[in-house]
Amino acid sequence: MSFPLPLARLGLWLLGLGLSLPLLLLLLRGLPRLPETLGDLDVAGQSLGLAGAGTLLALVLALALAVLGPLGRVGRGWEGLLLLGYLVPPFVTGMGVLFSLEGIGMEAYGAPGILLAWTLHYTPLAYLLLKPQVRVALGLLGAARVHGVVGVRALRVFLPPLLPPLLAAGGALYLALLGNFGVPAVLGLPERVYVLPTLAYARLMSPLAQDPLGEAAALGIWLALLALPALFLSRPSLLEAQEPLLPPPRPIYRHLFALYALLALALTLLGLVREALQNPYTGALDPAFGEALALPLVQRGLRNSLLLALATTGLLLLLALALRPFPQALGRLRGVLDLHYLLPGTLLGLGLILLLGPTPLYGTPWILFLAYLLNFAALALRALEGSVRVEGAVWAGRVHGLGAWRAWLRLGYPLLLPSAFAGFFLIFPLAFAEITLSALLYAPGAETVGVAVLSALNGGLYREAAAIGLLLMALSATTLLGRPRW
Repeated sequence: MSFPLPLARLGLWLLGLGLSLPLLLLLLRGLPRLPETLGDLDVAGQSLGLAGAGTLLALVLALALAVLGPLGRVGRGWEGLLLLGYLVPPFVTGMGVLFSLEGIGMEAYGAPGILLAWTLHYTPLAYLLLKPQVRVALGLLGAARVHGVVGVRALRVFLPPLLPPLLAAGGALYLALLGNFGVPAVLGLPERVYVLPTLAYARLMSPLAQDPLGEAAALGIWLALLALPALFLSRPSLLEAQEPLLPPPRPIYRHLFALYALLALALTLLGLVREALQNPYTGALDPAFGEALALPLVQRGLRNSLLLALATTGLLLLLALALRPFPQALGRLRGVLDLHYLLPGTLLGLGLILLLGPTPLYGTPWILFLAYLLNFAALALRALEGSVRVEGAVWAGRVHGLGAWRAWLRLGYPLLLPSAFAGFFLIFPLAFAEITLSALLYAPGAETVGVAVLSALNGGLYREAAAIGLLLMALSATTLLGRPRW
């Protein structure tokens, strides 16, 4: 189906301008205060250094795993276990690392703990981004060996095809780390180790700041400046994987892959289990789930997060399905909304405060709902945009006498249901455990579960926070139900 071009282009241009308004307001409000934040350039440098180091660590580990996986013929079970480390909310990974390292007498706070948690959390994402291209490169490497190219010379065959996907994956990882709020909030704020998102949050909440919103907006500009170069790396489309001819599987590769997946999960899970299930004074089994769920803040947070996540996921998937017959309009809208997903959520949160602060929406769950819609819309549109090509089936239906909409209803949309199902299991857990936007935009009575967990940690309720973290991990595991076969 085609979209009426002149009106469609004008409408999409106006819509894109409207969707970019929070970022434009952030720029206008922050620029006058930018010189006052020059004293915070050390935090900007620390954010840049941590995000860069975390990106390199995750890329190196992911590249090794992407080689071990095909050579060891790693199955979906072990890949799912590895992927679970990314589906867990980042602040839960931070809590798990905190409690696990404390259990063996090691210090988890500060830059090393943040780097460790980031590496554990984002390596699976880098693995997913690199795996298709590595399979292709391994096929080229096998062909090179047949022709006598071995040793160091073989790297000249293996590495060049991987450079574009490595840059694209690195850009995506860098943006995710630069904008991450949850892990630095858990492992940095208690020791006053700041990155730009947590410093902007601290300035916004500071009772001593003369213009807290202006200072936070200026810090948001520094964050945007650090993020902009990586936007051009993270957006190129990646090559589709082919089925290469691989050498016979070697179990040692599969064992190494499984060992990493188990160790990475154990570093997050064991600390949470020990903290949530063991009485710290007697050492006896004493689960803290009852105490955690009895906290009024946790009850409100779970209720609000459930409603927000269900409403966000359902509405976005319906929007994506409605736009799917118009691929050009869907692609252009997704291109605009990509900015709200790729750029740090702190920018969107501050922009919405500037945009909606004078309106009745501010301080209500509706501003959070709008923020969630803008943040996760690109994921929903991508889930349907990149799904199975149904235009052929729709065209066949039209050839046999069906109208355009009847062909989509009877043939196109049924074929899209598996992609919508996978999209639900991707977006819902992410929205349920979202924390960056929630920390900036929540109001009393509208707390989310992420805010409740951070409040429990700040209040010294470590066992209760760990118990909620385990529940969020269990919810994240359901995401694997929607994972399509690679």
